[in-house]
Amino acid sequence: MTPTQLTATQMTAAQLTSAQSPLRTEYAPEVWTVDGIEPTPHGPVARLERPDGRTVDRPLTQLPPGLREGDLLAVDDGPDGLSLRLLADGSAARRAASQATLDALNEQGRDPSSHLLSENLPVNVPVNDDGEIDL
Repeated sequence: MTPTQLTATQMTAAQLTSAQSPLRTEYAPEVWTVDGIEPTPHGPVARLERPDGRTVDRPLTQLPPGLREGDLLAVDDGPDGLSLRLLADGSAARRAASQATLDALNEQGRDPSSHLLSENLPVNVPVNDDGEIDL
C-alpha cells in the first residue's frame, strides 16, 4: 500500500511529509502550533494545529510540561511513534514578534490620522483619544 492509499491516521509523520513532497531529500521535523488547551471530562487536552491547517487533539499529559497556547512543537517520527518536543526559542521569538505587531497596531490605533477611513471623514467629526468616533 502506498502512502497515498493510507488514511491520515495510519500514516506516520515521515510518510505524510514524503507524500506531500516526494522530492524532499533532507529531514526537518514538522512544526505544530498549540492552538488551544481545553478541559475535558478525561483531563486537559491540547489542540495542535499542523502546517496544513488540520488539527490534532492530544492529552496534555502526553506533551512536554509547561506547554502553553501559542507554543511551537517539533514533531519527529521515530520507532516508538511520534515524539513532540517544545521549541522554546521559537515560541519565545514568535510571542515577541506577535507582541511587537500588536503594540504597533495599538499605537497606530491611538492616532486618528492613521485610520484607513480617516481621510473620508468630515473635518468636524469628533474623535476621542483612542481614535474612535464619538457620537
